[in-house]
Amino acid sequence: MSGTAARAAFRAVCRAYAHLALTLMMAPQLVFAFDLHELADMLRRVEASNVAFEETKHVSSLTIPLVRRGLLQYVRPDRLEMRVESPFYERVEIVGNDLTIETKRGKRAIDLASQPAAGAWVASIRATLAGDAETLNRHFHARVSGDKARWKLALTPRDRDFAALIKRIELDGAQAGVTGIEIEETGGDRSVMTITPIDAKLPAKQR
Repeated sequence: MSGTAARAAFRAVCRAYAHLALTLMMAPQLVFAFDLHELADMLRRVEASNVAFEETKHVSSLTIPLVRRGLLQYVRPDRLEMRVESPFYERVEIVGNDLTIETKRGKRAIDLASQPAAGAWVASIRATLAGDAETLNRHFHARVSGDKARWKLALTPRDRDFAALIKRIELDGAQAGVTGIEIEETGGDRSVMTITPIDAKLPAKQR
């Protein structure tokens, strides 16, 4: 092999190794570029949102699933309201640790601080909407997949009492909006909620 050919071969090998090294260096960044903190940062931009929902509840003891339809409203930092319009009326409002349930029969109030399991469930939904990664990590093992355009957040309870009731919670989303929530209970029951945006209010600088 001539000197010129040898130098050309050497440069080709160097380029190949450089390309391989660059690929290996960039691979972790490509895989983990979208994580919980980036998702939380995106969700924190939403000040308030109103969405329509359809929830299908699969109960192991029933042959036909139960379907509820209504509206969900979230207002930063900690107000969450669910208004069921079909097949019956029910309104659930959560502000801080105060939970109010209203039906045609009347109202009743619950302190979430006295109900750890219910409090953890509320925390999973509210902390996701608020982009509160610290609270999510405190209550759950959280795993994010996908990218900004289409993401999934899988939550496995850390709390023993909550884990005895709920096996997992998965939230699907697109950009800064949640599009679906699936909850699998340890007893075999499962609920799937499909969410349709009505509007979302962003800070003025984000519009």
